[in-house]
Amino acid sequence: MRDSRLVLLMLSPGLVLILLFFGFPLVDLVRASLSNWSGVGDRVFIGSDNYVALLSDGAVQAALGRSVLLGLGTAIGISIIATLLAALVSGGIAGSNVYRIVWFLPAIAPPSAVAVFWSLAVQPTSGAVNAALGAVGLGDDHAWLANPDTALWVVIAVAIWQGAGFAFLVILGAMEEIPVSIHEAAALDGTGPVGRFFRITLPLTRPVLSMILLLEAIWAFNGFTLVWGMTQGGPGDATAILPVQVYKEAFQFGNFGAAAAISVVGGVVLLVVGFVGNWLGSRRAVDE
Repeated sequence: MRDSRLVLLMLSPGLVLILLFFGFPLVDLVRASLSNWSGVGDRVFIGSDNYVALLSDGAVQAALGRSVLLGLGTAIGISIIATLLAALVSGGIAGSNVYRIVWFLPAIAPPSAVAVFWSLAVQPTSGAVNAALGAVGLGDDHAWLANPDTALWVVIAVAIWQGAGFAFLVILGAMEEIPVSIHEAAALDGTGPVGRFFRITLPLTRPVLSMILLLEAIWAFNGFTLVWGMTQGGPGDATAILPVQVYKEAFQFGNFGAAAAISVVGGVVLLVVGFVGNWLGSRRAVDE
């Protein structure tokens, strides 16, 4: 009992901070989602009306679908590219020390700056991307961000570009923890570099890859800054993901109750994804 009280005493500062900065705001968010509130004045309790309205709101449902697409597309793209880059550096490619720095640079750039940079880079006729495409005969007047069919894919590509550096370093660290003797033994058995990558490197780094896939999906799902900086949810609602929908409901339409309800729904989705991901990862660890 004495040890338990001592542990609780040592943990109490952290528990107080968690309660203060996470617990109370979360409770207040749920309360706001059950009310009709314009952001000022008194809240009018309306129960589950905001959640019922979400079930028939096509804009919110479409935003959820776009958020899922952004999360999955970004996470899968980052995982594949970061794994390949890490394999090249781990394999001793020339200039690997330089690549460790260069490939990580986009990860430390502010998302707002990244949004402005790439928004200018994909502008019709004047952007660097269209200039490069025009130089090889593919046209230089593509309105990437003004086309509803391509805008979200451009955002996904930029999110991959920015996020691959962090994932690259994490995966590279996992690959370099693999004992060299395992690769040497496989090489003596006649297994080539590609075979060693699929039979040794990928299986031994799978826990890290699963973590990266889960984290990147969650971060991209909540990627408000990049989306808002590049498109503000446009053209139309082509890139309006859930965080953008929350912003519009709260600060453009003055409906903070509905915005809070959307936030709660998005949080529940991420909690389910996180628990399922951790559960699958723990089951694989036990099986292995």
